[in-house]
Amino acid sequence: MTTKLEPASRKILALRLAAGNDCETCPTCARPANAPYRRIVDGRIVEGCIDAAHTVACLVGGTREWHYRKAAVAHRRTVAASLEAL
Repeated sequence: MTTKLEPASRKILALRLAAGNDCETCPTCARPANAPYRRIVDGRIVEGCIDAAHTVACLVGGTREWHYRKAAVAHRRTVAASLEAL
């Protein structure tokens, strides 16, 4: 499992900081960056925020696995490309 931000997350965070976003609150789930939204059913995460605002340092165990699923990483790549295109 990774311990560094993937390139797409670094791009997203850099663009947000340049735009004046303090990056302490997630613009997607409106929760603190160190406490991503997660919905847990029967001990499994079934729904949750995958925004780049939630960095590696705050992700542990199952929540880190959820954040770094292939679909989540691909989504952040798409978001990064969209933000760069603005």
